Amino acid sequence: MLKFTRGERIAATVLFILIISQLLFSVLYEVRPAKPPDYTEFKELVTQFETRLQFVEDSIENARKEMYATNYQQNRNTYYSYDTSRYKNNTPFEKQEKKPQYAIVKLELNRCDTSEIVVVPQFGSKRAQKLVEYREKLGGFYAFEQLKEVFILQNIEVEFLKKYFTLDVSLIRKININTATYKELVAHPYIDSYLAKMIINYREKTGKFTSMEEVQKATNAYQELVEKLRYYIEF
Repeated sequence: MLKFTRGERIAATVLFILIISQLLFSVLYEVRPAKPPDYTEFKELVTQFETRLQFVEDSIENARKEMYATNYQQNRNTYYSYDTSRYKNNTPFEKQEKKPQYAIVKLELNRCDTSEIVVVPQFGSKRAQKLVEYREKLGGFYAFEQLKEVFILQNIEVEFLKKYFTLDVSLIRKININTATYKELVAHPYIDSYLAKMIINYREKTGKFTSMEEVQKATNAYQELVEKLRYYIEF
């Protein structure tokens, strides 16, 4: 039987501990889960690509609708009439234009739903959905130009919108600035968190607002924003 001195036993014990420690470190280091990669930027790129792809698909669909509508209208408005006087003189039939037998029925922009909007040229299901979603966030539109605040609707001309829609500002849903909560205020596209906090702080320290001029003075909001908010704030 081998005999070890006290020093040899201590050295062997230390060596054994070091070996075990090394093995444990290697195992723990290898199985430790790696930090998950950040896909935020990639997801944003994918979202932008999907939006642009949908925009192209809607444009193709709308162009097809307009082409069919134009051809159909031309076929309805054009007909051949029989002119007996010209026939007697061996003159061929003449092509004559017939006045349209119908008028465009305009939709109310602050009331129509997606099923009605998709019938309008240049509007597919995606554009109709985005229009209604933004209208609900705003509370309603006060000008046709506001639709250009939505990316997918930016290339639709205002004159075209006026041809197919009416706009009743009395249908706009307003926010009571003296009772609205922080959450209700920031839910509106024109009110960010800073402006909402300024409004609430003023209410708590000074009292209720009585005019838009008082809102502008209390929040230092720029004039263009104040003019927009006039349509959405009540006291």
